[in-house]
Amino acid sequence: GETVISLFRKAAEKYPDNVAAVFKDKKYTYRELDALTDRIGGLIYGKVKDCGKEEPVVSILIPRNEYMFILPLAAMKAGCAYQPLDPSYPADRLNFMVKDAGSVLLVADAELRPIISEYEGEVILTDGLKDAVPQEMPVENLSPESLFILLYTSGSTGVPKGVMLEHGNLVAYNKFYKSYLDVTPDSKIAAYASFGFDANMMDIYCTLMNGATLHI
Repeated sequence: GETVISLFRKAAEKYPDNVAAVFKDKKYTYRELDALTDRIGGLIYGKVKDCGKEEPVVSILIPRNEYMFILPLAAMKAGCAYQPLDPSYPADRLNFMVKDAGSVLLVADAELRPIISEYEGEVILTDGLKDAVPQEMPVENLSPESLFILLYTSGSTGVPKGVMLEHGNLVAYNKFYKSYLDVTPDSKIAAYASFGFDANMMDIYCTLMNGATLHI
């Protein structure tokens, strides 16, 4: 019955003062990250709640920074799945991926926003996003069968291909990861992989579901 969000919330409740994540000189405790992603999640929910889709998809286009762990958590708290976009991919592939995913919201870095030129839906820019004020949030009804991510190949051999992963997939993998690598709340784990690569999920969520510290 667990999801990525339920396990993250349990970690935040049990280890509120542990450092959850670090990017350069920025550090976020579990308490701070939980509160911040709640606020941004409310902003996202306000944009998608009337979209008419049972599992809305939020596309995220950002450089390598702390939003790699902030925005996906916020999107999931808003009841959405997310689609990570690697800005190093050709623009035509990225535009195809957003269209193919049926995204209802694009969250983007202002400088990167022009890359997604064919998308005409709702947009949130990351400028000032951390100052978001608390808003209405959905009743959390995520389940292991809820859509977690739409992960696309780079398309280097043709058209990018998408894979739909559910929360249960990540929770099951986390059980192995935690045991095999003996992850504890004292562990410090590097997020090496690119935001749009599958190994990025392993690094980020298997850290944040276990009270450990993530380093971008």
